[in-house]
Amino acid sequence: MNYYVLRNDQQYGPYTLADLQRYVASGNILVTDLTRSEGMADWVTVSQVIGNIPVPVAARTPAISAGSLYPDPPNLHWGILLLLAMITCGLFNWVWVFIQAAWVRKVQPQSKCMIYLVTAVGLFVVSVFLSFDKTVAPFAGILNLIGAGFWLAGVFSMRSAIEDHYNSAEPIGLRLGGVMTFFFNVVYFQYHFTRIDEMKRNGQLTMTPGQWQG
Repeated sequence: MNYYVLRNDQQYGPYTLADLQRYVASGNILVTDLTRSEGMADWVTVSQVIGNIPVPVAARTPAISAGSLYPDPPNLHWGILLLLAMITCGLFNWVWVFIQAAWVRKVQPQSKCMIYLVTAVGLFVVSVFLSFDKTVAPFAGILNLIGAGFWLAGVFSMRSAIEDHYNSAEPIGLRLGGVMTFFFNVVYFQYHFTRIDEMKRNGQLTMTPGQWQG
């Protein structure tokens, strides 16, 4: 049976009972966190699910991997992303932004960035087709402007979700600039993801129960 965990109005999982026990032992999941199985209608505390089931003894290490509870961000060096974007005239950015948005939805399920971005790209594509017909070509420019608005709404929604995640669930004090988000968004986000991935691999980002050290 699989279980979901609710913390700060964010849902994570699914996890097996063994996963719950292991994360409780390591401190990644608290016994006061809420959980429910796929067949339960109401949330209950983790302690009610674990009950008298013995919790495995945690390994004697001062810190555990920071990515044990949350998925790592998309793993592609920002320089490679920039190169591919230049080679494809920006088309690869459209592909990669959805990979970034999918990760955002995993750590911030309430984010609407994916909806905004899908709408933006859809409007851009439609405007391209309209531009070939002179009778409706003027509408192509209007759709482009509307699409640009949705694109900015999407990337700034991503910025907000990324900052929220890395200042609450995985608090490393991340701050993303508005100007850089406006002009470089996808590559700018990946620059920070690359740094975070490298720091995790090098063990520079570790977590003890309730506290991040970086």
